[in-house]
Amino acid sequence: MKKLLLCLSAAFLLACKNDKPLAIADNNLTTQAKAFDREDYEAFKSFLPKRRASLAGRPHSEVTAYLFDLVNDSIYNYWKGTPWAFHGMTRAPQEGEIACGYFVTNTLFDLGFEIDRIKLAQCISGDMIKALCVDIHSFNGIKNFKAYMEKQPVNSVYIVGLDYHTGYIVKDAANSYFLHSNYINHQGVVKERIEESAALQSNKFFMIGSLTSNKKLLQKWVSQ
Repeated sequence: MKKLLLCLSAAFLLACKNDKPLAIADNNLTTQAKAFDREDYEAFKSFLPKRRASLAGRPHSEVTAYLFDLVNDSIYNYWKGTPWAFHGMTRAPQEGEIACGYFVTNTLFDLGFEIDRIKLAQCISGDMIKALCVDIHSFNGIKNFKAYMEKQPVNSVYIVGLDYHTGYIVKDAANSYFLHSNYINHQGVVKERIEESAALQSNKFFMIGSLTSNKKLLQKWVSQ
């Protein structure tokens, strides 16, 4: 019986390990799912400077499309399922735990943004939004927040600050999604439709700012 349990446990662990895809952005701004490997994440990060440099001087729409692809696909697929913890600050997906603020700042830093990731992760989310975003708005209630998102352009990336939480909002042609390290039941990194997010539905105050509209920040990002 002991040997049988060990075999079943091993099979379960292998199944879980193989169910964690990641994404690597290629030259055509596409993503490819693979089984997670830390070396792959390091390779992904090492590729980014060359790809960013190729966008220097290109139209802003091309730069925003690349950032959207990275956050919406690559970052999500690498980091999804990484557990939440209040003091979590892991530097590698699927290893350790990650708090909501550190999820945003660590991943932006990994994408090549020259930011003080520790300071911004530890400050209130409103200060982080003001430091990184433009076109900043505040709302009371999920209804007003959803109405605002319905009017925003597709393939855009935002940072949202809640009563006690923060994360990305990404909008594609179909929906708007909350990409965050979810504190509820220590669930960790998830991407969920804003209509289905318990963290958003239970919140009262919303502040949101646009990353993709911040031309100055993105120009510096592709030129550094």
